[in-house]
Amino acid sequence: MFKIRYSLDCELDNGITDIKPPQELNVQVRNLVLKAKKGGVLTKGDIVAEHPSSMLGAHHVASCGKVTAVNYHSLTVKCSGEEDTVEPVDVRSMNAGAELLRTLRGLGVDVSQLSGKAETLVINGLNPEPGVSVAQQILRDGREELHEGLCLARELISPARTFLAVSQGETITLPGAETVGLRARYPYSLDPLVVRAVTGKEFPEHTRVIDVMALYALGRVALTGLPVTDTIMTISGRNYRVPIGTTINHLLNVLNIKVESGDTVVLGGPFRGEAIYSLYDGVKKGDYGLFVTSSKAIPAVQDAACINCGECVLQCPARVQPHLISRCVEYELFDQAEKYGLNSCFECGLCAFNCFARRPLLQYIRFAKTQLRTKAEATQA
Repeated sequence: MFKIRYSLDCELDNGITDIKPPQELNVQVRNLVLKAKKGGVLTKGDIVAEHPSSMLGAHHVASCGKVTAVNYHSLTVKCSGEEDTVEPVDVRSMNAGAELLRTLRGLGVDVSQLSGKAETLVINGLNPEPGVSVAQQILRDGREELHEGLCLARELISPARTFLAVSQGETITLPGAETVGLRARYPYSLDPLVVRAVTGKEFPEHTRVIDVMALYALGRVALTGLPVTDTIMTISGRNYRVPIGTTINHLLNVLNIKVESGDTVVLGGPFRGEAIYSLYDGVKKGDYGLFVTSSKAIPAVQDAACINCGECVLQCPARVQPHLISRCVEYELFDQAEKYGLNSCFECGLCAFNCFARRPLLQYIRFAKTQLRTKAEATQA
């Protein structure tokens, strides 16, 4: 069996560049609880939506402006160009506990990995996917934010040991963490595989993992007291600070990137990213890359029948059977899909990337997980 291991190392020749402010934001609010209405006037940092989960952060507007449209998928804000911001919160003066977690969640931070104590904390410092250099850039240029974020995370989690996982050969250190060098190859940058490499165990108990992008965002919130309103994205080999809600069309125009009819525009990375439906879709919190794939470069994904080649099983780092899972999902046999390892899937995307029939295997898996989660929530209600 021949497996390709995709390099995660990138060349950094510049710092993080601020993208030109857009005239309009399109904030995605699907499945969120809206906190803003059409016609409302917003200040930068105002909450526009909250996540129904008690662990996921609120969503804030990245610019002053007026809400001009609201629907199930998005909230559109016409930017005014004003510089006013919400009042900062003194996060660093707060004691660790439920109140601090609520405050961080209200400032847009995902607190799922910060709630409760753990013996081991692993900081994933590897680039998330090939062609994405965000983690590498932050480790080089965001040391103050990382240090502040780690101090806050350690205060909340109280780990006995903290590890920083970086590419082998890197001499990067972070006060309070033990540096561990790992192979900079995809899919070994995935959190479960990083934890296994650092601890020697699969899914060890009392262990938390946080990637450097999340730690950097936590540190910025702690330093400024302001909510999360932007994300760092790799676009055409460079890293940009992009306001959340910035439309893809704006990014393409500002960076002079051409898109032809039939091309695929992906938010995220080449393996785990999601193709956008419209160029007027907005950047989401946590998007770390933008890629344009020519229609002439790679055959389109299609609902073709499985040819039983077994390539997806051979490539799977989680040792599950994507071909059988996808077949179950096609016929809405979601419980049967669980028996074939659905919940053990890391969603690395290698199965779909290597599928000779070009089946949307990762999309099937994500769809099944969503349907089962919705079913479980309805049962609990």
